[in-house]
Amino acid sequence: MPASGDTISVIIPLYNRRDEIGRAVASALGQSHAPHEIVVVDDASRDGSAEAVAALGEKRVRLLRHAHNQGAAAARNTGIAAASGDWIALLDSDDEWMPEKLARQLAALRAASDAPAAGVTGYTIRDYRTGEERSFLPRPEDATLDALVWGCPLGVGSTLLARRAVFAEIGAFDAELPRLEDWEWLMRYLPAHRLGVVPEPLTIVHKASDPSRAQVFTSVARIRARHRDNWYRRAWLAGRKFDSTLLVEEAAAAHYEGANGRAAALALKAFAAYPLRPGLISLLARRSLRQRARS
Repeated sequence: MPASGDTISVIIPLYNRRDEIGRAVASALGQSHAPHEIVVVDDASRDGSAEAVAALGEKRVRLLRHAHNQGAAAARNTGIAAASGDWIALLDSDDEWMPEKLARQLAALRAASDAPAAGVTGYTIRDYRTGEERSFLPRPEDATLDALVWGCPLGVGSTLLARRAVFAEIGAFDAELPRLEDWEWLMRYLPAHRLGVVPEPLTIVHKASDPSRAQVFTSVARIRARHRDNWYRRAWLAGRKFDSTLLVEEAAAAHYEGANGRAAALALKAFAAYPLRPGLISLLARRSLRQRARS
C-alpha cells in the first residue's frame, strides 16, 4: 500500500474513445505504485465509451459523466475536483504508461531537495499515419518558464504528476481552451514553482490526427489576451519570442489543414516577430516535405 501522503488519483478525460480507453485504464491499473483511484470523466461520448468503462467492473475505477460535451480541460477539472488522492496524475484516454511510471516519478519528486509540487516524464510518440516513432526526454532546462516561451513539448496531458493542493493554489485548467490548456496552466504554475523531470520515456502517446485550425486559433487568441502582457513585463525580448511562438502555433495548424498560403504568411510574421527563433526555418522545411509526402 502507498505510504501516507503518497496516494495518487489518476484522471482520464474521455470522449469517443471506446476502443482505446481499455488500454489506458489497464496501464494505470498495472502501475507498480498502485493508484488509489482512477477517475474517468466521460465528456458526453456518443460511441459507447462510458459503457465500455462500466463493463470493466474494476472497483478502483470511478466513472463520472458530463451531460454535454465541454472539452478535455473541463473533464480534467471535473476529475480533479472529485479526486481524493494526495497526488493527481493525468492520462489521456488514448495514451498509456509504462508500469514504473508513477513509481519513478513520485520517487524523483520525493528525492529532490526542493520538493517540487509537480513533475513530468519523457514520452514516446507513435504516429499511426506515418509509422514514425520518436521520443522526447526532457531536461531540467526544458521545464522552466524561460523554455516555455517557445511552446510546450512536455506532454502534460499524459505525463503530469502534481500535488492535488497545487490546483487549489494555481487554479484549474482553463475550460475555455479547446487546445493548449496544458501550456497555459504551466504559465501560471512555473513563475512560483519548479517542475521536476524524469528524462525517461515512461509514457506512450498515440497520435492519429492533428488539431483543428479553429481550435488552435481560438486557443491562441485567448492565451494571447491572457498572457502576452506578462511576457512583455518580464522582458521585451521575451514578449517578442512569445508573439513568435503564438504565430508558429497558428501557422502549424493552418499547414495541417492544407492552408499552405495562410501558413506561409503566419510563418513570415513569426520570423518578423523574432528572427533568431531557434529552428524556425528547418521546422517549416520539414513540415513542407512531410505535407508533400502525404499528398
